[in-house]
Amino acid sequence: MDKSQKRWLFISLGISLAVLFVMLILTFDTSTLEELEECNLWFILLAFVMHIFSLGFWALRIKLMCRSLGYKVPFFHSFNLVCSNMFLAAVTPSQIGGEPVRVYELTKANVPGGEATAVVIMERVFDAIVLIAGTIISVFLLGLFFADLNFPEAYMMIAYIAAFVFAGLLLVFLIIAKNPVWSNKVLHKLLHIFGKNKSPDIIQEYQRKIDLHLGKFYVTLKHFTGKSKTGMFYGLLFSALYWVNEFIIASVLMVGLGLPPNFLLSFIFMILITVIMMIPLTPGGVGVAEVSMAGFYALIIPTSLIGVFVLLWRLIMYYFNLAIGFAASMIIVRREAKIQKDEPINL
Repeated sequence: MDKSQKRWLFISLGISLAVLFVMLILTFDTSTLEELEECNLWFILLAFVMHIFSLGFWALRIKLMCRSLGYKVPFFHSFNLVCSNMFLAAVTPSQIGGEPVRVYELTKANVPGGEATAVVIMERVFDAIVLIAGTIISVFLLGLFFADLNFPEAYMMIAYIAAFVFAGLLLVFLIIAKNPVWSNKVLHKLLHIFGKNKSPDIIQEYQRKIDLHLGKFYVTLKHFTGKSKTGMFYGLLFSALYWVNEFIIASVLMVGLGLPPNFLLSFIFMILITVIMMIPLTPGGVGVAEVSMAGFYALIIPTSLIGVFVLLWRLIMYYFNLAIGFAASMIIVRREAKIQKDEPINL
């Protein structure tokens, strides 16, 4: 872990712990202890297990999308790259730090760089499709069945903005996918702008690599929309399974705390909270996640339990990700160290 990653880690941990501490201080009272006596630890354990299953769905998405392109990625390798991705995603704004890890690990499984990049980008596209559809449905259901609830207007406005940004990025992706010549020209122009201090030979080498990987990227996209339509199907299927499973975890925690699950409203809350967390305001969405969670769920959870509920949710969705992500990253570091050790020294 370099200095930048350590700094982001300490910043994200500091923000999260501070917000959770203040939240617990403000909501913890004598009735909290009485209500915790009704807590069912088996349901809380079930929530942890469900999150692990979500990571498994993600790993299967990558494995099956790669298989549709003709590449065999072992499930354990896919699962480990997903877990290591979670560590960087937890300490970078908008959780964007994990993409390079996934691309790199796919290349280690003999998936060429262009195809690996396309798979990772298509993952984001599938996630965006699921979340945009979920946001539209959620807003419709809120107006239809829950118009009497007093929602924080600021949260709803942020959710609308985030959904609009998602839709915009999806539109940009569609434009790029339909115009390979234009995309190539734009990338070359950006290369000359940002590399104006580089030598012509270096610029030419970068251009060669861009042309190579961009060519493979568009070939892969054609595969996904052509003979590899099964990859599109599996991508959307396991994206939906991943997010649905993640959203149900909050209801399982509510049952574990002796509360009614309120599945539909909780599901709507989680979609909106997830969309809000995607806005790159803080590393890993820390602070934003806790405050959004408390703001929405305070409408259906007693004040005395809201702090405990948010703490349990973050233990699963953030701190567990950090722990399992760090362990997975160490597996990669040891593998790379072993490879370097075994490489012959050229004299």
